[in-house]
Amino acid sequence: MKLNILTWVAILFSLNGYAQTKGNNALGLGVFIDNQTREGSYVSTYESKLRSYSLGYGVFTGVHDKIGMELTYGTQNSESKSLSDSGSSKQDEKSYGGSLTYQHFYPLLKTLYAYAGGKAGYTYSESRTLYPDAGSNVGDNSINKFYTVGANGGITWFLSKSFAFEINIFTLNATYNTTVQETLDGDVSLKSEGKGFTMNTQGVINNLGFKIFLLF
Repeated sequence: MKLNILTWVAILFSLNGYAQTKGNNALGLGVFIDNQTREGSYVSTYESKLRSYSLGYGVFTGVHDKIGMELTYGTQNSESKSLSDSGSSKQDEKSYGGSLTYQHFYPLLKTLYAYAGGKAGYTYSESRTLYPDAGSNVGDNSINKFYTVGANGGITWFLSKSFAFEINIFTLNATYNTTVQETLDGDVSLKSEGKGFTMNTQGVINNLGFKIFLLF
């Protein structure tokens, strides 16, 4: 379930809102929820719960143009179990981040707009993985830093003079990351470092997030 009841509450607002797109401030709250359960040949069950929240502030600098900043916080908890009841793992991760954003709005129908824009951001995450079948002192700790530049697009609905509802439909990100990992095996500790570069996309079918804005 990627959207919760807040989505449907927003949809019930009046269609006769007024699009505030010039000289306004916007305070936004975003929520992304993703629950997954899978079964496979080597892993009997896999469950993952992802929760991501964002708080943003933006200013309309002209007709249909907005610049702003956004803070994010997220958690992910996952667990996998093998068919033989050995080799299971549990992972807990927390992340913190911030970004600068830009959006340009294109009128579609009355108070309904499409938008396209971009962002540049930084994210810091810490994760811990445990292997219960191997012992209490066996696991991995890692620290990741992500530097991201991306483009996105979606739909914004200006519900009234004070509220707007926004859905992100498409995202393309280029990310450079660094990783420091510590592997624990009883009394033995091994540290390693790595770097990487990735490009990824997220679409409306698999990754649908929404935001609600207070306009003033």
